[in-house]
Amino acid sequence: MSSTGPRRSGAGGRGARAVRGKPQPRAQATRQAILTAAAEHFSRNGYYATSLDRVLADSGGTKGALYFHFASKEALARAVLAEMVQRWQDVRGQVRGRGLDPLSRMLALVDEVIRRLLDDPIVRGGTRLLNDLPLAQEHARAHYGLGEQEVLELLTEAAHAGLLRDGVDPAAVGPQIVAIVAGHRHICDALGEREHLRQRVEQAWTLLLPAIATDAWLATRHAEPRHGDIAGPAGC
Repeated sequence: MSSTGPRRSGAGGRGARAVRGKPQPRAQATRQAILTAAAEHFSRNGYYATSLDRVLADSGGTKGALYFHFASKEALARAVLAEMVQRWQDVRGQVRGRGLDPLSRMLALVDEVIRRLLDDPIVRGGTRLLNDLPLAQEHARAHYGLGEQEVLELLTEAAHAGLLRDGVDPAAVGPQIVAIVAGHRHICDALGEREHLRQRVEQAWTLLLPAIATDAWLATRHAEPRHGDIAGPAGC
């Protein structure tokens, strides 16, 4: 199916939905089914090789339902990206509610990010689209910028709490942590070894944490915030 089709005002048909009011539960379920199926195809095949016919076949939706919710293939892809960014915001709030010290929260955050990169079709499809979708820079800034901002805040809190070694600059370390996760995710995807992502990042922690954290924090580090303990909608 071509990426062209009946167009409505606003990306993803937002103008049409605003006129009709809030979608009913059935319409919301249909939209989510199409969004999830599309994310799976974007993850496996990339933006250009994804067929909307196959997305509809896997989602159980109709062409009319597709164009009711999404004005085009590009609007569908951008909706996947927007959903991914929203999930990162949700994860950030969930981690902050766990009552951990700032460095432990950072580890929990990274661990949950990894879990979603492995298990959540929206996140898998969204990260693939960051490289494939034309003019996706604004989504990339939201995706990576959100991560860098949160890590910087956590490291700054850790510094104020006396958990970082003297001379460690949160502003210099924060982008490196985001780059470690993003870089290893990209390498694992390129090699077809996504399942190795967690191991790669754990190895990076063994090198990085002793360089930035105090000996006292390292001695009391616990492994509780690991392997996706946060309850969330991954894979929905």
